Amino acid sequence: MATSVKAKSSAQIAKLKAANFFELSRGRSTISYTASNIAGKPVVTYHKGKVTRTFTGDEVRREKTALGTLVTVTLEVVSDGPTSLLTLVLPEVLVGSDGPEKVSVPVVFHIVQSSIAGPPLNPGQVQTYDVKTFTGTASFRVS
Repeated sequence: MATSVKAKSSAQIAKLKAANFFELSRGRSTISYTASNIAGKPVVTYHKGKVTRTFTGDEVRREKTALGTLVTVTLEVVSDGPTSLLTLVLPEVLVGSDGPEKVSVPVVFHIVQSSIAGPPLNPGQVQTYDVKTFTGTASFRVS
């Protein structure tokens, strides 16, 4: 009998897929991330208040790390001023046939100080971070 339980578990494991679509929210802010749209490009949509921004392709930077996949977009660049970035820290999520899985994800809003000449001209902290926890779902979608 133990053999049939193992076989069933192995069959269930074989059906698991890595999540490639995340829908996240915190208060009135929402973020969606698609690893690959129909054109094969990543897409991040960020909605806060009345503003919605969508980033695709090269505007979405991804890096696999020990923390998970870091997905970064540039929210704003001010010439001779700070650059505002948003980074999702996405864990690996395995999704079965039962549908989406609940997730809790740190989202880092960070500001990088700079000057028109390059790095800041004054001593001090160059990057600042504001980490917020967004919750939602992770699922597998066929593009």
